[in-house]
Amino acid sequence: MVLPASAVLGQKKNLEVTAGIGLTINGLKAKATDVTGKAVDTFYYDGTTYVPVRAVGEALGQTVAWDSAGQSVAIGTKGNDAANDAAYLSEYFGISRLNGTLSWATYNSALEKIGFEKAAASGTLTAATAAKSLVAAANMTELALTYTSQEASEACKRYGTISAADAPYVACAIEMGLIPNSVDFTAALDGDTASVLLMNAVEASGKGRNYIGFSNDPDIAQRLTSTWNSFTVFDDEALSKLGVEIVSSGATTGYNLKYDGNAARFLSGNTIQYGHDNITHAVQLMGLLNRAGLVARVQLEPKVSVYEYLLEWNDGKMPASTPTYEVRQVADNLYLTYAVEYDLQLEFSSQADRNAFDGIIEEYAKKYDDNPELEGLIYSSWWQPLYSTKVQMSAPQYQQIYDVVVRNGDYTIHPFATAETLGAVQGKVASAASGLSVTPTRIWVNAAFYRYITGTSHQ
Repeated sequence: MVLPASAVLGQKKNLEVTAGIGLTINGLKAKATDVTGKAVDTFYYDGTTYVPVRAVGEALGQTVAWDSAGQSVAIGTKGNDAANDAAYLSEYFGISRLNGTLSWATYNSALEKIGFEKAAASGTLTAATAAKSLVAAANMTELALTYTSQEASEACKRYGTISAADAPYVACAIEMGLIPNSVDFTAALDGDTASVLLMNAVEASGKGRNYIGFSNDPDIAQRLTSTWNSFTVFDDEALSKLGVEIVSSGATTGYNLKYDGNAARFLSGNTIQYGHDNITHAVQLMGLLNRAGLVARVQLEPKVSVYEYLLEWNDGKMPASTPTYEVRQVADNLYLTYAVEYDLQLEFSSQADRNAFDGIIEEYAKKYDDNPELEGLIYSSWWQPLYSTKVQMSAPQYQQIYDVVVRNGDYTIHPFATAETLGAVQGKVASAASGLSVTPTRIWVNAAFYRYITGTSHQ
């Protein structure tokens, strides 16, 4: 087969290739197509097999985009995003944006702010000479030292001249995903590359995000369901006592109890928090994101939703308790429900993708009076879905309220307040929460939930 002339970085070439090469992805036979679904060739030429980048990239759960101006292909929304990595290092570790060629002093300062050991500065700072410090930060030094000198040299031969001293650490860093194998290992380390490498070490060491996967992972439904099935009612005695006081006082109608160990620690600017009580709803929501071409990191945070229970709901009887649902009598005429629900944390690759979330929920996951048959909505859609973000959003889609965070060690409760009710809630919490930390935090919630908590509309 003679491949037709084509423009590649301004050059035209006619090549004689071997066509009809089969394609298997993750053990399954695959058909390579272009963006319109038209079949495209896979072929072999001069010792290399060529396959369509879009077909392979999307099959592996990555987005693929063509930049006509720069004549380049951009692959992936899953990690290794220099801008988001730099923003994360700034938000959680106070590291200013790393720019230009880095010195050892700047690199070591960043390591120390994260809580890692400083590197032994030697020679030019490159990805190769930084590898030892990255491997140590990720707690993989012993693994690196299992490489023999021959194994390390063989693993690194594709990446330029790597010293024998650096080779085992480079080999380990590549194998464990600390350094992408597309990096120029021998070039002076620049700020963007350093941000990616440091963030990879942060994630590997457990100091970064806490999540179960990506929304477009093939097994995300199983991961969500399995995680949900592990949840049970949990408690904190001091916070529960405080919760009873603030609900009985009428300052708030309820609150959520959460545990830090489940926190996603996502990048705030790109994140939406979505609350619900049905895991099938969360699974189907992943399908909505996939259909819209949106990819997000996903964490399922358990929460105990506490609110007043009226006995008439169950003909004057106390309902039976389950591992995920319990009603407690906390005063003569006050019963509280303790129900396990979840906050679905979604960190998108960009703020534009995050902003698209509201429209998806409004169309496919929100009940309205003019849709009595609930046609076209995903399972267990609510009148007042609840989702929020910690960064300012525009009205009327979002409105500002306060999450009054009360902390006792690793546990927190979260009563909501509007600007008008904040004083009452905060005052009651402060007077009853001796020794506990109280932090009113501004959040922006979707319009439907804002109408619900302000009593302006049932929908």
